[in-house]
Amino acid sequence: MNQPLSDVPSSRLHGRWMFRRLLPYAVLVSIVSGVLVWGGHEAGFYGFELAVILLVLVNILLVLAGIRQVIQLLEAIESDRIKAGELHHQAEHRYRTTLDEMQEGCQIIGYDYRYLYVNEVVAKQGRRSKEELMGRTMMEMYPGIEGAEFFPWLKRCLEERVPHRMENEFAFPDGSKGWFNLNIEPVTEGAFILSVDITNEKRMAEELAQHRERLEELVQKRTAQLEGVNKELEAFSYSVSHDLRAPLRHIGGFVELFQKRSSGVLDEQSNRYLKVISDSAREMGVLVDELLIFSRMGRVEMKADNIDMQKLVAEVIKDCQRETGERAIEWIVGVLPDVQGDPSMLRLVIANLIGNAVKYTGKRERARIEIGCTAGEGETVFFVRDNGAGFDMRYVGKLFGVFQRLHRAEEFEGTGVGLANVHRIVLRHGGRTWAEGEDGKGAVFYFSLPGK
Repeated sequence: MNQPLSDVPSSRLHGRWMFRRLLPYAVLVSIVSGVLVWGGHEAGFYGFELAVILLVLVNILLVLAGIRQVIQLLEAIESDRIKAGELHHQAEHRYRTTLDEMQEGCQIIGYDYRYLYVNEVVAKQGRRSKEELMGRTMMEMYPGIEGAEFFPWLKRCLEERVPHRMENEFAFPDGSKGWFNLNIEPVTEGAFILSVDITNEKRMAEELAQHRERLEELVQKRTAQLEGVNKELEAFSYSVSHDLRAPLRHIGGFVELFQKRSSGVLDEQSNRYLKVISDSAREMGVLVDELLIFSRMGRVEMKADNIDMQKLVAEVIKDCQRETGERAIEWIVGVLPDVQGDPSMLRLVIANLIGNAVKYTGKRERARIEIGCTAGEGETVFFVRDNGAGFDMRYVGKLFGVFQRLHRAEEFEGTGVGLANVHRIVLRHGGRTWAEGEDGKGAVFYFSLPGK
């Protein structure tokens, strides 16, 4: 308050500002009026007493004029102050109204950790009323809050003016807990905290994690059970198939021996019966061999090698040509890439698909078989296309099942196990199988293998 006179010219206070405004006017007018009054006396216009009276009157008028100027200045200052106060009040009202209506919790904490402002959301989040919180310190309302994870960051914001964002687990006095997203920002009054209650989301995430763990345990348990059942079924299938081979060989051998010994003795019908027995035993033997291969595909360990598919297809076609003899077959083989997989298993896949194409084009005068591939998303798709008997797409879901046949045995021989083997092998390689066809117009069989 005791500001030196030398600071008056640069002071920003209102009193000093008025002094700077009035000082030149008062000094200049006083000097001019004094000179005029005294000059009139010296010129003989009036006497000394009248000159003094005039000087006093002039100074009184000057003082009154100065007072009027001061009043005007003070009124202007007061008017500006009132307007500024109203604007500040309006801005604060809008600010608090905005905070009150926000969906997030908003609170202002003073430098002494006292609640200076809270909205209804904060009161609800903190399980207190606004009246309870306002004017009280955080430590009074929530004993032990100094140990909360967010408190050091609040302290740093108040002392060093450093903002921070975080997730915080808050323990309430009743022992329950809540999770909040906090945004701590420095403000003039202290610190502003924006809080979002994420307790329900956290609980749902924890419950989801627990359900996932239980589901994984259940899946593992069911998988182990299924693996056990599958192993038992495979062992049973292998055992039955293996044990059937010897009796079938005996039947076939005895029938053949009986035919030789009774040659010329039995009539035509008896010979036909023996032929049916022999053919049935042979077909059963083929089926047993197919079942043995099918059961072995689920147990044998896979070997991952680089496979030249172009070479593999050429070898399979060459083997087929030895069996087809003079049949007119047009072979079309596209450019095939190398793949990673088990060589013997994939050879069986190609042999089955090409063998089926050869078999089901047997009634065509000129068969056409195409082997090619296309690039898929993250996989390579191979296909075998033929112009053979085809199939009805209504039954496409049965194609890759065991013992599923879409044609009568009298039309095309087979066991109904080959495509099931194809499906199983491709599945073990991480691929998939599917087919398209039209009855009497041919079919396309696809299988995919994962890209390198």
